[in-house]
Amino acid sequence: MDNRNDLWRGGLWEQEVRDFPGPPAVRIPSRQAAPVLRARRRRVRWPWFMGLAALICVICLSVALLERYFSDRAAIQGWGGDRGPSYEEDDWRRGNELDTTPPSIPRAETGTGVTVELRPAQGQALSYTQIYDLALPSAVSVDAVTSEGYSSGSGVVLTEDGYIITNAHVVAGAKAVGVLFHDNRRLSASLVGFDAAEDLAVLKVEAEGLIPARFGDSNTLRIGEPVAALGDSLGYRSTFTDGIVSALDRQVEVDDTTMVLIQTSAAINFGNSGGPLLNQYGQVMGINTIKIVTEDGSAEGLGFAIPSQRVKYVADRLIAGEEIKAGMFGFTVNTKALEGGGLELRSVEKTSDAWAKGLRKGDVILAANGQPVTGLETLTRLKLSLGAGDTVTLLCLRDGETFTVDVELIEA
Repeated sequence: MDNRNDLWRGGLWEQEVRDFPGPPAVRIPSRQAAPVLRARRRRVRWPWFMGLAALICVICLSVALLERYFSDRAAIQGWGGDRGPSYEEDDWRRGNELDTTPPSIPRAETGTGVTVELRPAQGQALSYTQIYDLALPSAVSVDAVTSEGYSSGSGVVLTEDGYIITNAHVVAGAKAVGVLFHDNRRLSASLVGFDAAEDLAVLKVEAEGLIPARFGDSNTLRIGEPVAALGDSLGYRSTFTDGIVSALDRQVEVDDTTMVLIQTSAAINFGNSGGPLLNQYGQVMGINTIKIVTEDGSAEGLGFAIPSQRVKYVADRLIAGEEIKAGMFGFTVNTKALEGGGLELRSVEKTSDAWAKGLRKGDVILAANGQPVTGLETLTRLKLSLGAGDTVTLLCLRDGETFTVDVELIEA
């Protein structure tokens, strides 16, 4: 009997295996579909005619000057206050390959001991007005000068002294990066760490007295819970959109890498990249990273954010100056939980630490790091805060007897 429907295979993210393809969250098989992946930073290219205007005739010169006026106006708006929706729509819709090169900007010190703290929610749920007022001082605009022009996105203040979290694709390939705060201060940024595969980067500005965002635990989110996105949608600063959590643990393939993301119906547009996804207590539960766009406009309310659990894992290691290595348990499990709880091992890789520690096919995982394993999501969410080399304590069952084993995740 083919049990593939109940099989959770090992791999980069230990994806579930199905007999049918899952919903193509990013690449949509539509005749008019042209989804945008991570490229949700707003970009303006430098005018091509600079340096040539003096060589052309009067009529062409007039046309060129008009074009230059509008291009320069868009660029000026990008470095200052509120920016209008000026971007190259056709270029975005073609889904150009994204630059994954770290920015060539000054490097900031690592190993400072700064970490992301995930705090439990406290007090009563807030109104959207209260959430906006609470989160606004901690949301920033991020502008990057590239060889092609400039791009802009959003970011989140992590510490009072200037650590900023944003998406890697917002600053990729940049020659200079600036951070614009809610009080219209603009400071140049240096690079603490950058990881294109995780789509996260940490910046540092020289400042004091900034208002840090409050980060919450994304594992506490529930489908249907109210959330809001805050960022520079299409260049309009501090745009606030509301929605709900549409799905959790959504596996999305982005640039040949599978990411586990929060899906939300909150409107996310170009420029929201790197901004916060907020819960009803004003806590940052994720960093907005991708959305789906189609030429015929048929895709609506399909935005995704990196869960705060993963943000903490990646940001902590970038700040520490450590290499980030994706990890996997080294075994597959039947995705259907047993009666009474627990997941049965379907296979164990012989090169894994799980095999070395004695785990075998047929063993049942009852708990992981003290958390009862009630389904596949327990292991999936646990892995968000882990990487290769990290250890998980598993409570297992074999032939009616329980035993505990510490298993080290292997590099994917």
